[in-house]
Amino acid sequence: MEEKTLISEIEKSFESFNSSIGDIQKSYGKLWQQLGAYQDTQIVPREYLKEMAGNLAHEIRNPLGGIANFAHLLSDNQEIMQSSSLQGILQGIDRIDNIVENLIVFSKPVVLQTMNCNFSEIIHRAIENIKKEFKLDENKYAFSLHLPMNEIFLTLDSHLMLQGLQNILQNSVEFMPEGGEIKIAMVEKQQKNQIVLCISDQGQGLAEDNEEKPFYPFYTTKTNGMGLGLPTSRLILEKHGGKIHLKQNQHGITVTVILPGDR
Repeated sequence: MEEKTLISEIEKSFESFNSSIGDIQKSYGKLWQQLGAYQDTQIVPREYLKEMAGNLAHEIRNPLGGIANFAHLLSDNQEIMQSSSLQGILQGIDRIDNIVENLIVFSKPVVLQTMNCNFSEIIHRAIENIKKEFKLDENKYAFSLHLPMNEIFLTLDSHLMLQGLQNILQNSVEFMPEGGEIKIAMVEKQQKNQIVLCISDQGQGLAEDNEEKPFYPFYTTKTNGMGLGLPTSRLILEKHGGKIHLKQNQHGITVTVILPGDR
């Protein structure tokens, strides 16, 4: 396909996507109106939230697929590949696709496809993916790792666990717009047969004195995002028999993940 035709087609895809965004905004607005009825009791029907998440995922994924296809075709041209505009498009597609993945996980029953995995490798992959996705400036953002010398192997769904950890790291990065240090420490508690992972940031901390609220579906204090990152991480971790909680620390937030060890 010729370059001009590709550009024309991707422009049409963007027009279609922008039109769909209007529908998505209406759906999201409707969601918040209906959630308002539950604010006093804080009891929201889970099936309703799952249905709404599934609908949003469907509305986003269809037009996004066309844009992704044409953008990747354009990336085959080395000269165009160097374009900051195309790089921005590809980066934006990855970010939106991550939102869709969270919507899908949240809206459907989680079915694990487990295998014996090196947990430290999954942590490293999550960090590298976040660095790449957000194009983090290494002079502004530092990741401090404290992992056991011996390799920790766990029975996991590596794809879902990677997604769960990336959601946590993304949350930390987004609350540190000026940069800072993210500390990641893992310890093995052999007596309890547990693996404990702590992720601490230097972000702005909790907007409210409620350490459970960030796990409410669609709750967010950010200007972007849908408030499904941490709720999806909790779903994934609980499906693995684990737990997750967060606590305000002196400089930001510490998220603690507890997983059963393999014996």
